[in-house]
Amino acid sequence: MTKSTQAESTRQYIFTEEQTRQMFIGSGVLMVASLVGILLLASSRPQGSFVSPDRTTLLNTVNAASETLESYHLHEDGTVSIPIERAIELVSERGISKAFGK
Repeated sequence: MTKSTQAESTRQYIFTEEQTRQMFIGSGVLMVASLVGILLLASSRPQGSFVSPDRTTLLNTVNAASETLESYHLHEDGTVSIPIERAIELVSERGISKAFGK
């Protein structure tokens, strides 16, 4: 016997043929179980119930913002805020250079 034939006959694998077959079957079973689990989760119905949100805060904020936009305000630094419609009227009457008295 030569050295090359002796080396070929004594190969040692990490897994035997039976272990490889069992891992392949086990991975197939695990894949099917995972798919069944995903399908069960996807087809289940929600357990909660709908609760309508409290809209009072939203409505109060919108009303306060619209009042701010539609009224005149004198700021501490001496500037005045006016509604946009009034500003458009002043610009159309007086022009851009004399719109606000300057």
